[in-house]
Amino acid sequence: MKILLVTGRLAEPIVRRYASESRLKAEVVALPFAVAALMTSRYIASHLKSRDVKGFGLVMVPGLVKGDVSTISEEVGIQTFKGPRYAADLPSVLNLLSEDKIRLSTTIPACDLIREQLSRIALESIREAEANREELLKRPGNMKIGNLAVGRDFPARVLAEIVDTPKMLDEEIRRRAIYYAESGADIIDIGMIAGLSQPKDVFRAVKIVKSAVDLPVSIDSLDPAEIESAVSAGADLILSLDGGNLDAVTRFASHIPAVVIPTDFRRSLFPKEAAAKVQLLEQNFERARRAGFTKLIADPILDPLIHPGSVESILAAERFRRLHPDELMMLGVGNAIELLDADTPGANAVFAGISAELEVSILLTTEVSDKARGSVAELSKLSDMMFLARRRNSAPKDLGLDLLILKEKRRKDELFNQNLLSEVSSVKAEEVGRSGSDPKGCFKILLDRSSSEIVLLHYTRPDLEKPDLIIRGDNAAAVYKTAVQKNLLSSLEHAAYLGAEVTKAEIALKLGRSYVQDSPIF
Repeated sequence: MKILLVTGRLAEPIVRRYASESRLKAEVVALPFAVAALMTSRYIASHLKSRDVKGFGLVMVPGLVKGDVSTISEEVGIQTFKGPRYAADLPSVLNLLSEDKIRLSTTIPACDLIREQLSRIALESIREAEANREELLKRPGNMKIGNLAVGRDFPARVLAEIVDTPKMLDEEIRRRAIYYAESGADIIDIGMIAGLSQPKDVFRAVKIVKSAVDLPVSIDSLDPAEIESAVSAGADLILSLDGGNLDAVTRFASHIPAVVIPTDFRRSLFPKEAAAKVQLLEQNFERARRAGFTKLIADPILDPLIHPGSVESILAAERFRRLHPDELMMLGVGNAIELLDADTPGANAVFAGISAELEVSILLTTEVSDKARGSVAELSKLSDMMFLARRRNSAPKDLGLDLLILKEKRRKDELFNQNLLSEVSSVKAEEVGRSGSDPKGCFKILLDRSSSEIVLLHYTRPDLEKPDLIIRGDNAAAVYKTAVQKNLLSSLEHAAYLGAEVTKAEIALKLGRSYVQDSPIF
């Protein structure tokens, strides 16, 4: 089937370039219109009718063309559909078309159909595992924690720690639990303060979290009194058993799933070498089994990078996995992430990928520092990605899910025709100061992170303490358009300034970066 790709003059070079990268060959026709996205169905139809388009079985027009393009089919007599919004997506669309894996639409851009299709396939694969959980739980390497299925046949579960809960008020604990649940956490962890025994605070925190979210709750403590209090309050998982507390905890908690770590705090044993870690982990595991624990999860303890170093921890995990292929494992990636001054999405992706290779079932993380904010949501998506990659036996790429935030798989820039510089006069932009105040007033721009909104305060004079109007919105366009509608601007320069600043505020809000008016984000 011959395919005709319709575009405008400016986009023709880039459309030809990307069309040539696909397996399915297509011809490109550039209509005498500069910006392809502004062409109408009527305009396209009238020009195609005047050309020789016999022999073509399908016409693909730019995805940004507005409305239903079925009128082109009726006028020209050839099936016409919307292509992708951006030329960079043409190879993917044409390749899927050649494999009969996409049904194009006259109303929805093809790039949206690809995303929806790949995402749907990905989510169906994950839902399939959850739907078959009762059968899968019969297999070795799986167990239930509360009502949550955990193990090698499911995506790694994200365990989100509420750090230092005894220092928090009830409402703070409740809000943090809800935030973690909405971010995709599968288990909420009650983090205690090492060296202090505060069983009453444990009981309080477990009850609050249980009432706030419908998720399993774990207790993160080595103190037997705190663990006993958590179990009596309904905790579903113990973090952790070691050589020093195992005997005491056995009295009241052998029926609860528990994480075992390669330490003995009473004897000050904290091995760092892989072989020593595995040896002590196996000893503690065997003691716990003899004591009556039936649901155990191994945690080799992931140390931070460089010092003391993550490699020995990963080698210990790999060695334990080879020796005990059916035992469940947990890795605390949050500790390594918190002690790394780098953006978390990529760092979490690497640790999640390593964990998937090791068939780790639980990923523990925290969001203590501002730089780690979002780690729970990131690991939630990454666990699904790595699960899909394992099922497909592929690299974690082109899965229908991704964690691309600041970067993208393909750039979608429209190419600048350098020849225009010799044909049209050009001016080099220079930064100049603002020419003066606006008689209609000034603005103070802030962020309200609790509601994820941009807040625009309008003052009729800069010396006033209180604004006369507050505009709130979750996107820059809504905020500055409201300011225009309220007649709060009298100059183009002030309007341009406001648009630039609230756009900076929106970017800062989305990326979790600081926003200070008149200062760069980066």
